[in-house]
Amino acid sequence: MLKWSEEYQLNHPQIDLEHQSLFNMLNDFYQGLSDGSSKERLAQLIKGLLDYAKIHFENEEVYMQSINFPGLKAHQKEHQAFLEKASEFYEKHINGKMILSLEVTNFIKGWISHHINSEDRQYAIHAKL
Repeated sequence: MLKWSEEYQLNHPQIDLEHQSLFNMLNDFYQGLSDGSSKERLAQLIKGLLDYAKIHFENEEVYMQSINFPGLKAHQKEHQAFLEKASEFYEKHINGKMILSLEVTNFIKGWISHHINSEDRQYAIHAKL
């Protein structure tokens, strides 16, 4: 489980709210694993997380562009790498080649928490939020 705390706050209301939503969706996925949810339900949860992450990343990138953040290109590559890896998990799962597990959850959890505290923090500092 990943708990929202002030350490993740960037002081941008929309982005902070979107990050909280990502935490909630990841926790729903974790709960689904813990409860032994069906393959279909887990696929639905990871797909929802992926779809929301795409929207969030687009919003974040538009914001970074609006503040002329010099690290935009590198940040976009980080987002793309995450989406590719998470999409790979999803595709393998729906094709029966992978069982979604705590390993997947831990990867997503680690990526999100590191990304917010390291990568996203850089544009917040740049914008002086």
